[in-house]
Amino acid sequence: MTHSGESYEETNKTNELPPAPPAVDPTVFRGVLGELVMAADPTTEADPIGVLVSLMANVSAVIGTGPHVQIGNTRHPLIVWPLLFGRTGAGRKGDATETADRLTWAAVPEVGHLFVSGLSSGEGLIERIRDPRDENDPGGTEDKRLRILEAEFGSVMARAKREGNTVGAVLREGWSGKALAVMNRLALRASSSHVVIIGHVTPREFRLRLAQTEMAGGTFNRFLPVYVERSKRLPLPEGIAPEVLSELGARLREAVERAARHGEVGLDEEARRLWNEELYDELGCADDEEGAWTEFARRALPYCRRIAALYAVLDDRDQVDVKDLKAAAALVRYSIGTAKFVLDRTLRNPRVDTLRRALDGVGEAGLGRGEVSALFGRNLTKQVLDELLHEVMATGEYTEFRHSGERGRPSMRYRRAES
Repeated sequence: MTHSGESYEETNKTNELPPAPPAVDPTVFRGVLGELVMAADPTTEADPIGVLVSLMANVSAVIGTGPHVQIGNTRHPLIVWPLLFGRTGAGRKGDATETADRLTWAAVPEVGHLFVSGLSSGEGLIERIRDPRDENDPGGTEDKRLRILEAEFGSVMARAKREGNTVGAVLREGWSGKALAVMNRLALRASSSHVVIIGHVTPREFRLRLAQTEMAGGTFNRFLPVYVERSKRLPLPEGIAPEVLSELGARLREAVERAARHGEVGLDEEARRLWNEELYDELGCADDEEGAWTEFARRALPYCRRIAALYAVLDDRDQVDVKDLKAAAALVRYSIGTAKFVLDRTLRNPRVDTLRRALDGVGEAGLGRGEVSALFGRNLTKQVLDELLHEVMATGEYTEFRHSGERGRPSMRYRRAES
């Protein structure tokens, strides 16, 4: 039986499941960004993790070139490039970014001109932020900030394959905030850059478009992969109320204005110890592993430093503390989990993926049968629900247990098995 755009076949003879969708660690919802995402969550079906990284990208664009981290001899701007992976329709990728955009524009409406859509070529990107040729040049700008939304990221991947297309080379320089230039008849040049890109793509299209040489070339591993799903069913979502939006916008504006005044962001002593003794080796694991996902994790270490610093400056601090670093590491782990999930080529059952993600995220309390049914809008027949639970439980990765309810009536619940 086919459940979505990707077919599923019962090739699971050994009861082993493919990699599960990643589960979100709540510590990622830190500081003002987390507060805004949680405040908006009841009003949208968008996945909170998708709203968070979209908002993070927007803010990283708006605060500009001042805040940065120095890693060795390399200066890293605090820009974040999320690539949202979600199934067509059910992923709610667009809802996630639109929710973040609404919050951003409520905070800083004057930067609306920096938000554009479509990434056609390297030349087109540079044209947006190119240097003025002279004082009489009506084009060009001294403001190198730009946030690009590419809702059809698969088309960018297709264009990047074409001989002579400059988008890959320009993206690789742009992620580092470097000068951008192409040698064509117009000799376009931007003496510096502060470009943020948000991409949307389905897992299936990404796998179809991706060639191993492209990943190794480093174009797409500049992006932070983030898997998203519809978080809840809201037949008539009302969106954020105007008075609430105004309050949230004011809080975000204050944080952005403070953050933009900072320069280099370091680690405090406790954070430095955590980085040296644990996180550096853990997040650098891709260097010692093989597999397609490892290419997507090559930027895990700098991304962790960038994201932690972003949390810090939005709290008006120029030193990353342990909580910032743990939140950033949790988000990077989620991105690594996304890469493993997305780049696995096993044919999948989307309902199994949805149930596993929910069970992985709910903890020891587990889910009751009614709660499992609610994940699917209570639209599954008893037989289909029984088969779904049996398929997941048969792997040994999950277990069922008896729980006494408030009235003493025992019921069966389901959770991840202890390792």
